[in-house]
Amino acid sequence: RNLYRDKFEMPSVILATASYDRTIKYWEAPTGICLRTMQFQDSQVNCMATSPNKQGLVAAGHHHLRLFDVNSSSQVPLWAFDSQQQNITSVGYQRDARWIYTGAEDNTIKIWDVRANVQGANSKRKYDCGAAVNTVALHPNQIELLSGDQSGVVRVWDLRADGCSQALALRPDTSIRSISINSGETACVANNAGEVFVLDVGNPSGAASSAAAAAWANNAAPPASPTSTTTTTPTSSTQPSQPTSQPGSPKSQLSHESSQRLTLSHSFKAHNKYILKCLFSPSQKLLATCSADSTISLWHTNRSDNEPWTLFKTLQGHSRWVWDCAFSADTVYLVSASSDQTAKLWNVQTGASIVNYSSHLKPVTCIVLDDSPAK
Repeated sequence: RNLYRDKFEMPSVILATASYDRTIKYWEAPTGICLRTMQFQDSQVNCMATSPNKQGLVAAGHHHLRLFDVNSSSQVPLWAFDSQQQNITSVGYQRDARWIYTGAEDNTIKIWDVRANVQGANSKRKYDCGAAVNTVALHPNQIELLSGDQSGVVRVWDLRADGCSQALALRPDTSIRSISINSGETACVANNAGEVFVLDVGNPSGAASSAAAAAWANNAAPPASPTSTTTTTPTSSTQPSQPTSQPGSPKSQLSHESSQRLTLSHSFKAHNKYILKCLFSPSQKLLATCSADSTISLWHTNRSDNEPWTLFKTLQGHSRWVWDCAFSADTVYLVSASSDQTAKLWNVQTGASIVNYSSHLKPVTCIVLDDSPAK
């Protein structure tokens, strides 16, 4: 059977938005013309991701995970899975689209094998984080996941060891909203207090060569049998480190043991309200932060530990919370999604809003932009 049926040729640039109105809309990026509307029948859409080959769009909502053919006019997903118990808050692809990861408010991270049977992807791994998971990011090495949860804990999940290798409490009881990782040296963590924590990311314990790591990511994950699910919970050695001194500098609230992967470089106050998304640009020279204050801030990511990150530009034009954003491959443009029921295209250098995408009937909660070559 041809899985990619009823062809609807998409432009080389994929721009899609999703909303609380239970629709996914594809747009012509330069003009703001809505090309197609897909119904997400079961709930609002919380997060989306495009496959590396630009053929698939995975969308997640309350309980529901759906994979759609980008080039099909059919409203029927290629596969659907409903095993999460609450809202799915994060979704992403392994770089060769061999598996998908999700994080959810039911305290779990799951890895889904999409290779064997596109009609029924199986959850082959499940990790219990002990608190609602708000964000998950895949390290560029493809063998580690970083998660952030409602209790303010960042965890490193080593997929080779099949468990949690480190847990850090940045601001206890202050929810972590978003994590972004650049080429592998730095991770940024944003929370409900408007803070950004810049973490240095070391090498995995017993790290394999790049070739070995790639071989594991491509061939060994996820290794559990199709009839079973591996569940891992944090052990006592991976419980979050707690403050050892009076509240103040975030650095006092982290354990800096030599064996630990993540260490705090610095932190800064980016917004006075919630940060809902943080994202490194493809050039790695900028960090975008989206906030409940209705703005997007762009920060220079200075690489020296002695230089604080400075504000480059504030993008103003939305009238309500800004939930999500995405950069173009060349970092020239940025798109954003907001509770004001619109998405916008911005010129990064000038800070000007260029195109307005407007036809959703409720808040726009997530956005994807893929103008990179198909892999």
